[in-house]
Amino acid sequence: MTSLALALEARPPLPHGLIRAVDDAERLLLAVHAHATMLAELGDIELPPAARADAMQVRAIASLYLASTLEMAGLIQAADDFTRLMRTGALDGDIGDAAPAIERFWQGRNQRPSEAERLSLFGRLFGAPTGPEDASARANGDFEELLLNLCDAIMKAADGGSQGRARQAAIQVAENVSGAASGMVLMLARQILDTLSQAIALLNNAQVRALLHARTLWDAVGAIDRKFRRTPRPTLTLLRRGRAGMAVLAWLAEHVDTIETAGGNLVQASDPVVDSAVDWVDETLSIVRGQGSAPPAPNPPSAPGGASTSWRDLGS
Repeated sequence: MTSLALALEARPPLPHGLIRAVDDAERLLLAVHAHATMLAELGDIELPPAARADAMQVRAIASLYLASTLEMAGLIQAADDFTRLMRTGALDGDIGDAAPAIERFWQGRNQRPSEAERLSLFGRLFGAPTGPEDASARANGDFEELLLNLCDAIMKAADGGSQGRARQAAIQVAENVSGAASGMVLMLARQILDTLSQAIALLNNAQVRALLHARTLWDAVGAIDRKFRRTPRPTLTLLRRGRAGMAVLAWLAEHVDTIETAGGNLVQASDPVVDSAVDWVDETLSIVRGQGSAPPAPNPPSAPGGASTSWRDLGS
């Protein structure tokens, strides 16, 4: 074993923020599965017509939002590329205890959603990253503008602004993602998160990182991207944005059943969702500035109690 490999083995850096984020997404899906199982056991008992199915759906969509940003960060693509490099002999070296994980990832390539299928799903739900156009639905070009408006409304409501505007913005996001989703969302969310977990375990293996001369998992992703001459990605910014967006959507799922009927304030200054809204806007602004221009913006949604924020405001 080389001195570099020994150093990496002695200090294996765990991607704590990434692991926590994926664990949070897993918990959202576990809650959805538990609720779905309970409803299945009730059989033909008639339930009140509410947005309960929507709440379950929004939780699954929240987990997929994190997955969409990790897709942009290149995690699954890097794991796929690494296994191909090893299988074809284009990358040679001692992989030690990583061999079974590499073989499992390779063997499972045809059983999990392909990159084209993942990108198509993320485009249909969130409008980005863009992939092959889904034959049954167009890319959801309104989503990011609506989520920006919701985050802005949450921050202003926490600071004494209009609670009505926050409610309306939340309703608009819930309607948007529910309309964009299909009955396959839960199954695909489970498959994609399983694939992400496998990719993380593979790329964070000390032998794999040593072979790629990478100290961290993200260094490993960067090393593989360089082999394919890809543009460097803002991986940590994408991770923070994904965690924040997932938290805002998970908060929305908690309130979607009662958002139109419950009294009182929807947002309190002490609510954790306020910090998540701030983080999402900050990380989005960082990406927009890094790209040099804002993404194309649809007409901003109208909402009571204050003007809507738009991508043009972020760029000003």
